[in-house]
Amino acid sequence: MPTNTHSLRARPAVLLVLAMALAPAAGHAQGVGSQIPVYRLDLRKVNDIPQGKAALVSGSAGPAPHRFFVENLHMLMPVAVTLRAVNADDVVNLKVVKGKWEEPLRAGSTTGGQQVHFRFRTQGEFQLQVDSDAAAAPYKLMVWVGPDIEPQLPAVFVPRSEFDGGGVPVWWWIAGGAVVLAAVAAFVFARRRKAS
Repeated sequence: MPTNTHSLRARPAVLLVLAMALAPAAGHAQGVGSQIPVYRLDLRKVNDIPQGKAALVSGSAGPAPHRFFVENLHMLMPVAVTLRAVNADDVVNLKVVKGKWEEPLRAGSTTGGQQVHFRFRTQGEFQLQVDSDAAAAPYKLMVWVGPDIEPQLPAVFVPRSEFDGGGVPVWWWIAGGAVVLAAVAAFVFARRRKAS
């Protein structure tokens, strides 16, 4: 079973809360009848990480996958997921899923001692699956969720003193177009009336 490394320095009351937070979410994001538990990752402030919140997990991967989920996300929150094998020779696989475990949106492995690192944004929740062909491959997993990205959009309205109309104001063009359309409609209506 994977362990949440936040709990290593926690007090007994906090351990109970963490145990409940990491308890398998019965039937959640795993399909009816599945025997593989899915653990909710508890994101919290980490002293070594200046911004955002993170969940740090260590475990030993094997053919039976470890599954996790993160919830309550929205599109302005950046997400980063990093997986590394403790032993450089071990190959540990990571899949990012949204819904069906058989259809990963992203997948990677620690082949050649490389870390797997994904960055994305999503709405709602996403799931992670960690496994290995080896019997026991120790790994470290970090999920980081940053503070909301605040897009820098130019102001829609500007003071009249800063407005550069560049000639004829737009409302003159709109009024002129309306007059032309009314004249054409009156002309067409008159022609049809004479014909009948």
